[in-house]
Amino acid sequence: MTTTPTRPTVSEKRGFTLFELMISMGILMIALASITGTFMAFAKSSVSVGEYVEMSHGSRMALEIFSRDIRSAETVEVLNAAKADGVVYTERGIDLTFPSYHGDREVRYRYNTTSDILFRIEIYDGIKSRRELLSGVRVFKIQFFETPGSDFTSISGPLASVDRWAKSVQLDAELVRTVMALDNTDYIISARFMMRNVDNSD
Repeated sequence: MTTTPTRPTVSEKRGFTLFELMISMGILMIALASITGTFMAFAKSSVSVGEYVEMSHGSRMALEIFSRDIRSAETVEVLNAAKADGVVYTERGIDLTFPSYHGDREVRYRYNTTSDILFRIEIYDGIKSRRELLSGVRVFKIQFFETPGSDFTSISGPLASVDRWAKSVQLDAELVRTVMALDNTDYIISARFMMRNVDNSD
């Protein structure tokens, strides 16, 4: 005599309970949160590195251009010059003129505190061009020194006239980039240059 297997009834079938589903969803959410946090940290780190590289490259170019201009300038006029601790400085910019063999040429450096941008404005034979040298500039200062490597103690004449005594100039700037809505990527520039062609005679 053969017997046929009986099918399980509805009450005998096993499934997930509501509690088990809630536990599974909780574990899944924790795992997703961990993965998302790791991904966001990696993305932020990658963006920060990219910003540092961009600021480093841009600042090197800006310093090279500034060095070339200041070394060949014939006269220097300082905007909104101030004096502190024996140093004449400006936080706005300078105007440079050049010897006649350069043609009718003038270069202006202007720091815009509203846009945090340092501009280089060149006027050559009446044609004016403007170039953005540095962006995200939170701190900007150009300082003038009487002798290389040391501060000067006194000057003669107005603060805005540095041609007769200044022999070196230092540019300081701090660049800031916003990464993931936070200002946490900064880059500091500080470089000093000799002023070769200014009039240092009495």
